[in-house]
Amino acid sequence: MSSRTHFGVVDQAMKSMKTVEEYIKVGMETTLDVGMDFVEHDKDNEKQIDELRSVMKEYVRMERDLQQFMEAVECVKSTATKKNEPLDLEKELDNKLLELKQANNDAELTQHEKYVDLIDKVNEMQQPEGSYAGPATSTQIDEDIAMTQPEINTRCPYTGKDMINPVKNSYCGHHYDKEGISHYIKTKGRKAKCPVGGCGNDKQIELSDLIEDKDMKKFIDRKNRHNKKAKN
Repeated sequence: MSSRTHFGVVDQAMKSMKTVEEYIKVGMETTLDVGMDFVEHDKDNEKQIDELRSVMKEYVRMERDLQQFMEAVECVKSTATKKNEPLDLEKELDNKLLELKQANNDAELTQHEKYVDLIDKVNEMQQPEGSYAGPATSTQIDEDIAMTQPEINTRCPYTGKDMINPVKNSYCGHHYDKEGISHYIKTKGRKAKCPVGGCGNDKQIELSDLIEDKDMKKFIDRKNRHNKKAKN
């Protein structure tokens, strides 16, 4: 079998691996959603929370192993293309994989953004800093969210889209999406005023005036999870 034929088979396999990688990412997101739902209703069950951490860590490990395998395959392909003499591709792949795995440090698994995100969100829900006019308290159930979410505007007044990272203007109390309002401030400069219609705050908005609103963030996350489950 020619090298070209070999590589054709490899390329098809790599496409399948990319699909598997996407499945792993979906698994991570599902673990986050399930974790938040679970902690919301049983935040003191440490055994189950530990299991969620373990599940997320395994997804991170699978992602790392898959990415290393794909990196090793690409490296061997590159080496085989550059060299004229025949290569034992399987041996080259094994050697490259061994080289990559020797640098592995399992402690780094817990530094993955999705694992950190899970830990942060669990901690926030276990130790709420306050409530957000009722619906943002950690004990609120989906039915309460369904009844109260229309009362709270989660859209950024500048972008017109639902906020992702809400911040509050320390002078007038209005909320904006962090990325959206940052762009607004950069674009308008000294003319950047609160974009909420009828707001009596005439002070120029500065980044230092914006405060991260974790309670609003919690409410938005719950609202999104509720809407996602409603669609399913």
